[in-house]
Amino acid sequence: MHLSGLSRSSQRFREHAGLLDAERGDNSLAGGREGVKEMTAFWRRWMGRKQVILSLGEGAELRQLTMQDAPALYALTVRNRERLRRWMTWVDFVNSEEDTCGFIRESLRNFRSGRSLQMGIWWGGTLVGTIGLFRTASAEPEAEIGYWIDESAEGQGLVTRAARALTQYAFEHWQVPTVRIRVEPDNVRSRAIPERLGFRLRGEVEEDWADGSHRTLLVYVMHASDFQKTTQ
Repeated sequence: MHLSGLSRSSQRFREHAGLLDAERGDNSLAGGREGVKEMTAFWRRWMGRKQVILSLGEGAELRQLTMQDAPALYALTVRNRERLRRWMTWVDFVNSEEDTCGFIRESLRNFRSGRSLQMGIWWGGTLVGTIGLFRTASAEPEAEIGYWIDESAEGQGLVTRAARALTQYAFEHWQVPTVRIRVEPDNVRSRAIPERLGFRLRGEVEEDWADGSHRTLLVYVMHASDFQKTTQ
């Protein structure tokens, strides 16, 4: 199963569910469907000039998530909820399309501030997964990649190509020296992605997650100089 953890703390956990603004008293979604339509129109105008799109070849591409993707992303999340839950506990905080709107809205704000980039994995014109790039809070500047994909799209090499493209984006546009991917040891499919791309296993970390669980994560890293060698 191609799943890489995206939630590491209570705050980040809620960010993935799009709940932070609600806790802060942001009632911009109060208008219901009309409010969503207005936000969608705004982000279409704003993203029309700046949306990040990366070709993966063979009918696949990464496309930065926008508000208009909320219905498709919510439906995809619901369809994969049970299989995602083991690895990504944020899925239980996504209970409506409005929650997904909140997540995308927050991701666009974070992109504007240079903190993260949330991409949809599109295959044959259909949204089949997501992959995200995040600046970490570690002492050394690093970026982290996390991903998940629909069960029907597994085994097509999509996540491998997506992770390679986003790693290259991080080095070229964010100019970080290191990109990392963190996965649980028994998540075999997810571990295969960094290993296939030549990431090196740096070690393990122990973390307490917002759902009360304690988890061990393997940390794979790719340095910019090593990545250049793989693309020559």
